[in-house]
Amino acid sequence: MRSLKCLNGMALLVLASAASFASAQFAPETLPPPGGTLSAPQAVPELPPPAALPLRPMTVSEFVASFKPLPGKYEVLLIHPKTGCPVKVCFTLPPGCIRNVRFTGHRIVFDYKCHRDVVIRFLCCGKVWVRG
Repeated sequence: MRSLKCLNGMALLVLASAASFASAQFAPETLPPPGGTLSAPQAVPELPPPAALPLRPMTVSEFVASFKPLPGKYEVLLIHPKTGCPVKVCFTLPPGCIRNVRFTGHRIVFDYKCHRDVVIRFLCCGKVWVRG
C-alpha cells in the first residue's frame, strides 16, 4: 500500500514537471529587434459600449403575433389594452398540443385540443385575470 502512495506521488511530480516544461516551451520570447531599440507599443482602439435597447412593454397584439407557445411558466410586461399602462402578466402553459392563439380586444386564449385552455383577461380596472 505504501508503494502505491509512493508511485502516485512520483506520477504527480512527473506531471507537474511536464506541465512546467510545456508552459516554458511555449512562452513568447521578447527579443529586441536587430537595431537595438524597441518600437512604441501600439494603442488598441476601444470599442464603443453596446447600445442599450430601451425596454418597452409590448402591446397585446405584438405579443400574440411574436409569441411561440411552449409549455412552461411565463412573465411578460404588456400594455393593458383598456388603460394603456404597463402590466405584468404571469401565466403557465401546460404540455400538450395547442390549436390556436387568439386575441379579442380584452382577452388572449391559448386553445388546446384536450380542453385545458389558458385564458388571460384584461379587466377594466387595469388588472389581469388568468385562468388555466
